[in-house]
Amino acid sequence: MKKLLPYAFIAPFFVLFAVFALFPMLFSLWLSFHQWEPSEGLAAMRWVGLENYAFGLTDPWFLQGLWNTAWLGLAAGLPQHLVALPLAFFIHRRVRRGRDLVVGAYFVPYISSSVAIALIFATLYSKDYGLINAALAELTRVPLIGAWLPFDPASLPDWLGDAAYTKPAVAFVVFWRYLGWNLVLYLTA
Repeated sequence: MKKLLPYAFIAPFFVLFAVFALFPMLFSLWLSFHQWEPSEGLAAMRWVGLENYAFGLTDPWFLQGLWNTAWLGLAAGLPQHLVALPLAFFIHRRVRRGRDLVVGAYFVPYISSSVAIALIFATLYSKDYGLINAALAELTRVPLIGAWLPFDPASLPDWLGDAAYTKPAVAFVVFWRYLGWNLVLYLTA
């Protein structure tokens, strides 16, 4: 009986893992080789082999999605590490008093709600009412700075509506959110 007791303690994890992780992954893999309309039931599945994969690799939307994912990974991921490593070094070497407070402040975005972050940045990036465009409009009025900005107050960027600005705007949000996580990883290393 004593030999079975440890297995009884870990059994609930394996049951939950099998039901909520392993089965869905294997079922999704199996579905990827079929064509299926779920409303028609399991009997309506038709084997198509690698046809779904061939379609995916030739579909321009899928290829654009792959490109966007790679771009976001580089545009947000690389700067996270390039900023987090020296910042962690600085905090470790120079910050004595209030170190936990400083690290906590950087870590707060990571533990914040995704919905709250999306709403905050949607407001900041708003074309007409956003604080970013309001600040840029004020900066364009400063003679030395305004001459260097690539737009005038009448044509401020539509951060979430113009494809040229959307990807960098999203990359900044991802950078900001996960910088604290990488900072903590480097501090504990």
